[in-house]
Order: sequence, then C-alpha cells, then structure tokens
Amino acid sequence: MGLKDFKILFDNPWKTYYPGQNVTGRILLVLDSPKKIRGICVKMKGEANTSWTADKQQLNSEGRYENEQQLLTGHEEYFSIKFNVIGQSDGEFEVKAGQHFYPFVCLLPPNIPSSFESDLGYVRYTIKAIIDRPWKFDQETKDAFTVVSSFDLNTESRALEPIMEEKTKTFCCLCCASAPLSVNISLPVRGYVPGQSMPIKVNVENQSGVEVTTVKLILQKVVTYRVNTPHTDTKTEYMTIAEVSKGPVDGNATVSYEQTLDVPALPPSNLNNCAIIDLKYELKFEACADGWYRKNLRKSTLVFIGTVPLSNYQSLVTPAKQEYPTKDMTYGWNTVTTDGGDFTPSAPQLPPEYTVTDSSPIGNLYPNLPPPSYEESINGARSLRDRDESEHVMGTKNHFAPRYPVYNFTPSQ
Repeated sequence: MGLKDFKILFDNPWKTYYPGQNVTGRILLVLDSPKKIRGICVKMKGEANTSWTADKQQLNSEGRYENEQQLLTGHEEYFSIKFNVIGQSDGEFEVKAGQHFYPFVCLLPPNIPSSFESDLGYVRYTIKAIIDRPWKFDQETKDAFTVVSSFDLNTESRALEPIMEEKTKTFCCLCCASAPLSVNISLPVRGYVPGQSMPIKVNVENQSGVEVTTVKLILQKVVTYRVNTPHTDTKTEYMTIAEVSKGPVDGNATVSYEQTLDVPALPPSNLNNCAIIDLKYELKFEACADGWYRKNLRKSTLVFIGTVPLSNYQSLVTPAKQEYPTKDMTYGWNTVTTDGGDFTPSAPQLPPEYTVTDSSPIGNLYPNLPPPSYEESINGARSLRDRDESEHVMGTKNHFAPRYPVYNFTPSQ
C-alpha cells in the first residue's frame, strides 16, 4: 500500500491571511512501508478565473447556421511559487515507514485581491504538495486558504455618509393616474462590516388607492465578470444576501417603522487588484403593489462592506468565546524535516511594524480592535478541482468556502 495519509496542515486554524503575511504549515506524510522518492515539493499559487458558456452560430455542412455552445474564459495570475521541502529532482532516497512532517513557509505578495467564490468566477489561493517518485506517477495533495485584502471603512469618505433615499410612483388605470405612492428609507452610515446590523428607518406614504402588499429591504451583491478568450464579454449577477419585509400598507395610509438587516460573512467591497471580477453591494427597497399588472416601486443605493469598522459609529466587544490559537502565529522560520512526533517551529520572527495582541491576522494589523471570529462565506463551498486537473489529486474532492472576519457588536439601544 505504502501511502496512508498525505495532507497539508496550516498553522493558522482558519487558514485566513492578509496580503504580505507568511503562510506557514506542515506537509504530513504517513507511510505503512518504506518509500523511494526524489523529493517533495510545494506549489503555491493565487489566481482568478471566470467562465460561462454562450451560444455561437456555426455554419454546418449543409450551409445552414446552427447554434453551438462556446466556452468563454478569463484568467489572471497573481503569483506562482514552487520549492522543495525535502530532496531534489536529480536524486532519490528512501523514506522510512511512519509519520513525517515537512514544514513550509511562503510570504504572500502585498497587492493581491480577496478570496472570492461563485459559480461564474473565483479568486482562489491554493497550495499543492507533490511527491516526486522515480519511474512512477507523482502523488499530489491539494488545499486552499483564504486571503482577505483589508478594506478599512475609515479610509472611505463615503462610508460615514448617512443614507437618505426616496422614490415616488403613480399607478395608471386607463387614462387616469393615481395619487403618488412614496417610500423613503434612512440609515446612519453607508459602511458596515460582517456581524453588524443595518438599522433602516422606513416611511411609506401611500396616497394611492392601491394596496402595497409588502415592502422589502434587500442587501444584494452585484458582481460583474469579464472574459477575454476567445473574445471579450461581460456578465453582471445580482445575488440576494439578506432580506426582510413588512406589510401590507393600505391605500391612503401612512406608516413608519424600523427594521434591521444583519450583515453575514462576506468578502469586502471592490475586489481591488482583480481586473476580471468587480464586486459591490447595494441596499434595495421595493414596494410590491397589489395586482399582477402593476409595476413595483423599487430603488437601490450603494453600501460598503469592509473588514475594519467605522471607529465612531458603533462599539465593539470581545466575543465571549474566543476560538483563537493558543500559540503565536509563526513567521519567518526555516524549512526543516522531522520524522514522527509533534513539530515545534522556531521562535516567531515578526515584522517590526506588527504588534501582536492576539494570533489573528486582524489582531496583528489592528491591535486596538477586539478580535473578530472567522466564518465561512454564505455563498457555499465549491470544489477545488481545476478544469484540467486529475481526479486522483488528493483533496480535490473536498469543497472550500473562504472565511471572512465577523465582528461582535454591542446591542443597539
């Protein structure tokens, strides 16, 4: 049998990092019999891909045009690194049976976009360990990790702006128009982080004789994807993240109320440094009128989702239960080999500009903030297998969802 286990173990339990940080961990190799190898190498890469199919008219043998499905793709590579953790490609040696750990360290580039996953495209960071075997197929294992590019809402002047939006609509019956239906909403600020609630004040003034069955408040993600092969094209996708509603509002009635939308684990706005995927968030309100023939009143406004909250808007508290590592993150230690037993890295060598208050990435970068938790994206997990990748690569049957920082706030008064 030989190989019993082969996997990648990250020192960071959430596998979440910021640009410019070190990704550290160990390659675990478990053998039930000795094995001859040339070495074990690690490949780490960051990339973005977009793809979808579109109809293409093709002239057939009978001189008629037929529709065919054409795959459109876009691609960006942010970095690709390969290094050996043991051995070389020009020799071979025997690894004895048992448990072996081979640690690795890799410094992330400073200007890379946040991890992002969807059906039409992704920004993904992966690591693959490869056993180079003489005269045999290589054996490979693969895993992914999250990169969160910081978006400090305090650096975005529009994030502190209050939101005040209004929309008015009339309904037509034959040649007559009804009195207006007006809906206005207001929020104290335009910028939020995951874990926060958006307090939305709503006023509905319905002077028409038409019943408004429901007033919806929707936080939506707006993603624009670009492809460039075999030709350029774009596609925009609107996804509902959170929604609350209330109603009805009778004709000739006026109501005022407040509702909250909770912001779940989400990638930050913009996806800076990615040229093929654009990301923004909108708050949409919609008044649904009675009658299938009537068009609803609807309007959207831009909101920002960040990784660092506004400092003067709402107070943060430390979570009651902190699920953080008990030991410091390890930076800058050299690759060594250990056979069996537990692996203990050398002492951390932190960059001088970082002050460690806890072992989370945000704690390193923003020492005065209470630490967040790290939660999986609500978009769901997706397969790590690339389009042309062998199904025999270990780990590609697993599904991966990025983890984003989620804060704990004091309850609103």
